[in-house]
Amino acid sequence: GYHTYMAGKWHLGMEPTKRPSRRGFERTVAMMDSGADHWEQRPYLPIYDQANWFADGERFSLPEDFYSSRFLVDSMIEFIGSNLQDGEPFFAYLPFMAVHSPVQAPQQFIDRYMGVYDSGWDALREQRKQRAEDLGIVPEDTPMVRMETTGDWDALSPEEKRYQAKRMAVYAGMIEAMDFHIGRLVEFLKASGQYENTIFIFTSDNGSEASGSAEPRAFRERVGPENMGYNLDYENLGLKGSFSMIGPSFGSASASPLAYYKFYAGEGGLRVPLIIAGEPLGPGQSLTAAFAWVTDITPTILSLNGVLPPEERYGGR
Repeated sequence: GYHTYMAGKWHLGMEPTKRPSRRGFERTVAMMDSGADHWEQRPYLPIYDQANWFADGERFSLPEDFYSSRFLVDSMIEFIGSNLQDGEPFFAYLPFMAVHSPVQAPQQFIDRYMGVYDSGWDALREQRKQRAEDLGIVPEDTPMVRMETTGDWDALSPEEKRYQAKRMAVYAGMIEAMDFHIGRLVEFLKASGQYENTIFIFTSDNGSEASGSAEPRAFRERVGPENMGYNLDYENLGLKGSFSMIGPSFGSASASPLAYYKFYAGEGGLRVPLIIAGEPLGPGQSLTAAFAWVTDITPTILSLNGVLPPEERYGGR
């Protein structure tokens, strides 16, 4: 049978019977909360007394040099590598914590996006709409609304624009850091002879998050993070000890050309990428407009591997 591995965010219950180690996974390292700091083992919300990490069903302390995306890929490489000699296939579930708040990233990835977002959120939303049309992701001349929660970029002071643009640079840097570490996993699979027989499925649990107001350093926005020991200083944004979110204006731009974002039942909150790739699928690529939902993923995996679904029904279905 398959080896089964999980490394990442779980958030499906901390009781022993609900941990991933009791839900079919052979090796696990799991963040059990809704989120946590990406640089160290600390909670990001006052509803948690600690950041609850578990490994193979037991409480776990993170290493000193922790960064979430790097650590999760390191763990998955270790899990897969530990059983290569037996020749059995594997199922690996790697739910990254990126880009969940607090938005944090290594400096070298942030630096790549400094200045990229200086034109503001309206310009970015229009650019991304045009790019989506050019790629055939949405039809040409797709209508696009301007959310009432989107601020007036031109009304901001130069200092406010600078701060907002860096928040988005950190967000982009965090995504690229995740992509970089996914690349490390791919290189490991190639080096170990597993790549040609691996299918990759990439998706997201929701659209962009719009938490945080257009005034990130106003008292009402600072008080929560500062009470948790975080700071919102420009120089430290994204680094250890900082707390950053992109807010509703850049959140809307990130979901372009769709309306709304996470926590809302609009397309910007519900419609997310779904990419399936891998050598077993053959050459070429295609884009489909077919409706797909998360419950389609499991039967798709079974079909790709020639596995018949069980005949038994569960929960009446």
